[in-house]
Order: sequence, then C-alpha cells, then structure tokens
Amino acid sequence: MVIFLMGIVILLIPVALILVSYGCIVVTVVRMKSAAGQLKAFSTCGSHLMVVILFYGSAIVTYMIPKSSKELKKLLSVFHAMVTPMVNPLIYSPKKKDVKGVLRRVATRNFPCKIGVCH
Repeated sequence: MVIFLMGIVILLIPVALILVSYGCIVVTVVRMKSAAGQLKAFSTCGSHLMVVILFYGSAIVTYMIPKSSKELKKLLSVFHAMVTPMVNPLIYSPKKKDVKGVLRRVATRNFPCKIGVCH
C-alpha cells in the first residue's frame, strides 16, 4: 500500500502536471498564425512528449499495477533504465540530416580506409 501511495506522489502528480503544461502549449500553438511555427513547435513538443511517455509509462506500469508478473516487471525495469536513455538521442535530434552529416564527417576523419576514402 505504501508503494502504491508513493507511486501516486512520485509518478502520477508529475505526469499530470506535464500533461497540463502540454495542454497549455497546444492551446498557444494552435493560436499561432504561422504554419511553419506551428509545425516546428509540434515537432519539438512531440519528440519530448514521446520521451515522457516512454519514461513515465514504463514506471507507472511497473509501480502502479500491483498484480503484474515478475517477468513483466523485469522487462519494464530494463526498458525504463536502458531503452529510454538509448532512444533519447534519436528522438531529440530533429535535424537528422545535420546529424547524419556530422557523423559522416567524423567517421571519414577517424576511419577513412574502412569507409572507402583511403588517401
């Protein structure tokens, strides 16, 4: 019972506040006149909201469902602790073309013969 109450305080209250703030953001973005600005704002907010859902969703399922199996709890713990941080760079890099270009330059500078750019 104590874990359930702590789960409410530690997990559900922050998620509720995050969702309320996103509601305010959506209202503000919809009122914007620029379509390009709306697209950019929704793109940024969408990627952040995906990370929030991945992070808090796995924690909520782990701690708020009392009768879940041990295997499910282990899987969700790994997902919460390892998968979400590993996916963060992919989600938070909205300029994927720029990121690819930088990675390609770094790779050709550090490993030129393996990529086919031997001098």
